[in-house]
Order: sequence, then C-alpha cells, then structure tokens
Amino acid sequence: MGQIVVVGAAAALFLRGTTSGPWVLLALFVGLHVVLLIGAMALLAVTYLLGTLTRHGSRLTESPGGRCGWALLIWAGGAALVGYGRTALGHLGFEPDRHPEVGHWLLGVGVALVVGLLSRSRLVRVGSAALIALFVVVTAALRAFN
Repeated sequence: MGQIVVVGAAAALFLRGTTSGPWVLLALFVGLHVVLLIGAMALLAVTYLLGTLTRHGSRLTESPGGRCGWALLIWAGGAALVGYGRTALGHLGFEPDRHPEVGHWLLGVGVALVVGLLSRSRLVRVGSAALIALFVVVTAALRAFN
C-alpha cells in the first residue's frame, strides 16, 4: 500500500511543475523534444528509484530488470487511464485544458491504480482492478447517456 501512495504522490507532484517555469524556458533554447526526453528519462529514473526503495511492494520490483519493466508498465498504464479519463471528461463537458492541475492529479491517481494492479497483495490488486473497472464503466455509461 505504501508503494501506491509514494508513486502516485510522486507522479502528481513531479508533473505539477512541468507546465511552467524553467522547463518552458529550457524548451525555448534546446527544443521541446529534448525537454520531453529529459523529463521522461527523469520520471522513469525517479520511478525506478521509488521501486528500489519499496521493493517489497511488488514481485516485479525485487530485481533491477523487473523494476525497469515495472516502471514502464506503470507509466504506460497510467498514461492510458489518464488519456481515457481526459477524453471522457471532455465528452461530459469538462474542459481539461482550462484546468491542467486536474490532469496532473488524474495521472497520479491513474499511476497509483496501476501500481496497485502490480502489487504483491491480492486484496490491493482486486481493489485497484475494481476501481479501474468502475471508472471505465461509469464514464462509458455517462458518455452513452449524453
């Protein structure tokens, strides 16, 4: 459970400061692609480090190679959930671009749920899967009714 909280909070807080400040200034000088690559590598490195610090939370984080796969799975799954969530919110009339902080927190929650899916505890895995399924079903139903 600690792994979920640590990685989810780190995701939300890490991405919170990326839409302004020195990152934007750096992008003007070296290019957006370079900044995105640096950011992605830093994010994966921080996630790998968090997996190392909480290595008993998942079977995948017990070995260095497993932690690499774990970090990639977390961000791929979290990004997919956030993409779906932003699209669903957009169809329901919410404008995610007007409230970018919501996207950061959605990513934190999405990543935390994926960490839960990869957890060692069966109860946490089932709970995370149920929350993801509930989110997908409810947003799909709301979109169908609009």
